[in-house]
Amino acid sequence: MTSTMKQVPPEKQPLKPAIALVIISLATVLMSVVGVALVYGFAATGALEDLAQDQDLLDGQGLVLRIVLIALVSVGLIAITGAMKLAWVGLGIIVVVRGEGKLRIGASLLLATALFGLFFSFSVDGSMLSGTFEDILSVLVMLAEVARWCVMIAGLVILGLGIRGVRRARARHPLNPRGAGLP
Repeated sequence: MTSTMKQVPPEKQPLKPAIALVIISLATVLMSVVGVALVYGFAATGALEDLAQDQDLLDGQGLVLRIVLIALVSVGLIAITGAMKLAWVGLGIIVVVRGEGKLRIGASLLLATALFGLFFSFSVDGSMLSGTFEDILSVLVMLAEVARWCVMIAGLVILGLGIRGVRRARARHPLNPRGAGLP
């Protein structure tokens, strides 16, 4: 059985965008882990409760300064997260369109995880929900998040294998100045 699709030669594979996609994905994972650690750290130390109690003691100018600082940090984090998500989607599309094999599969999985939050949103809220129903929904939300993380890890591994395969193919290519074909 022959394939109707042309194979992309190794030198035409989008290696740099694939590497950038891995780096941005890992940076996003790192930001998520740091965010979770900060939330648990603030909850364990009670720092947020102290902040709420200190608001009563602050005069007008100190309170305004603290609110402005919190707003600027929040807007900065939202901008960084949005830019990383946009870069993640852009690089994922480039690698899916121009890549082949494991590069395409890994980038597709990473692109799916990047777009997952855009199309699916889970929220467990409401006083009208019964305890059991709310518990079931919270378990489903947790399972969806675990599935997203599993798909992301699988995409990173497959994309890493694809990058390694393209690098090996480029090294074996006779036109590569560092390869074995040229003196």
